[in-house]
Amino acid sequence: MVPIVLQAQQKEVLSNPDLIKHQMRIGISKFVNSAFPSDKNAFDLEYRYKSSQKYAFRTGLIYDEDTSDAGFLQLGIKLGIDKQLRNYGTWIFYYGLDIMGNYTNFKNTDKDVYGIAAGPFFGIQYNLSKNFSFSVEPALYYRQNIIVDNTSFNPDKTTKWAESGLGKLGYIHLNFHF
Repeated sequence: MVPIVLQAQQKEVLSNPDLIKHQMRIGISKFVNSAFPSDKNAFDLEYRYKSSQKYAFRTGLIYDEDTSDAGFLQLGIKLGIDKQLRNYGTWIFYYGLDIMGNYTNFKNTDKDVYGIAAGPFFGIQYNLSKNFSFSVEPALYYRQNIIVDNTSFNPDKTTKWAESGLGKLGYIHLNFHF
């Protein structure tokens, strides 16, 4: 009797993509950088967990390192939530908010750069199949930047500024659902 129940649940997942809870995504610019733009608000690898039919929790990671003499180390994390607005089967519309933090160290100048940002976004997802989709998420963002110059003897070796604008315009994600 148990195998029949498991088989019924499997068929329900296959026939209803809304029950697939996990999504991994990567920006297409990572594959074809010359044809698709990159964005400073985009993360290398992102994960989305659909907690219900309407809500999903999101996270993203950045890791980039250049070990040359003039190299750098960049780390970042993003946490967020989104809510489904409309589901038309092939097209899904959603909106949400991401909170992001970045750290970059430039070896040749010995400067640390910290960035903290928040960005509400509007997402459009086009489903190719139950396991693959494309999505775009244009966003408004506000970022606070802090640079610490570790080579300066000046007591005020910290520079701060804020920036805001439209982000991730034209940045396309390739998504894998499982």
